[in-house]
Amino acid sequence: MTYAASRKITDSATHYQDFDTSFYEWEDGMSSAGLKLVLPKKNFAEFDWRVTGYNFGKIIGGVLTVCEHDLHRQHGNLFSMPDHILIFIVIIGAMECQCFGRRVLLSQGDILIQDMSLPIKVHVYPGKHPPHRCTYQYMIMPKYAVTNSVDIASLHGHPIPVTSPVNFLVRNHFNAMLQVFDQMTEQEILSTGAGAAAVFMQALQVTAGNIVQQPEILGSKLERICLYIERNLSAPLSVELLCKHFAISRSSLYRLFEPLGGIAHFVRNRRLTLAKRLLRNASVSDLSLSIIAKRCGLELSTLRRHFVETYGATPKELRHIMMAQKMSLVAGEQTHVNWVGAL
Repeated sequence: MTYAASRKITDSATHYQDFDTSFYEWEDGMSSAGLKLVLPKKNFAEFDWRVTGYNFGKIIGGVLTVCEHDLHRQHGNLFSMPDHILIFIVIIGAMECQCFGRRVLLSQGDILIQDMSLPIKVHVYPGKHPPHRCTYQYMIMPKYAVTNSVDIASLHGHPIPVTSPVNFLVRNHFNAMLQVFDQMTEQEILSTGAGAAAVFMQALQVTAGNIVQQPEILGSKLERICLYIERNLSAPLSVELLCKHFAISRSSLYRLFEPLGGIAHFVRNRRLTLAKRLLRNASVSDLSLSIIAKRCGLELSTLRRHFVETYGATPKELRHIMMAQKMSLVAGEQTHVNWVGAL
């Protein structure tokens, strides 16, 4: 097996004999992006899909071709892979995105940015010509690669239109990576991924400066509260403080966050996600657990208790587990879930 072959996955519905197995394999792949697949009954008989995935180390990406379908990230699958950025590029067909009360339609060449810790609904439309399939590219990157000046949450659900120079840069850079993938060595693949991640993050920073200069003013109330929480995880975040800051009643706050499992559940999971990110990030791997807990707005004893309840391991144990997962990735089974879990 070549280095490129060990970092490339090709799969399709034709590899499976029955609908249930084919659907399960497709749904399992989408779970690597924290997404739940919803397939209209009218598409059961013609359910078809193909995927080619590439592992560039710092970026997991690829090309999907599938019939019409819906993708949801809601409470229940919201925190499965929460610490990443997901980018869709429409190649054939169209997408309709709904999040935080906004509805955005994307056509050929448009780019959709997602924060994988936030809910979203995407309807994927097929192309107009036979065999009436939709094709889109995807990229998954870890949030820890983002500089502190980029607020990914504020970009969630925002499109980059095909007419944008940033769109042109991202699309052509990614296409070039896919075209030369099979000719590259292991080191070239990893170096290309690291360089591309830096380019794409800079593109996101430019996008944030251009279209989301004042996210608290432009977004819905739920979005504004989520952004405030994300930016203040190290500080106290009581219900009383949030109600006062956003001039909202306690009952209204509870109703807003009910689809996300409740306000307390949401804040706790955002803090645990930040702690997990700090434990995983090699650049801050020397931080003590007490400092990490403080950065997440928690006492160390509380952090330990929440980690055991949520992940079944203490922060120290999970740090060792994640380091071991990274070391064993090359030798392990090549799947999207394993790839994204090791980002």
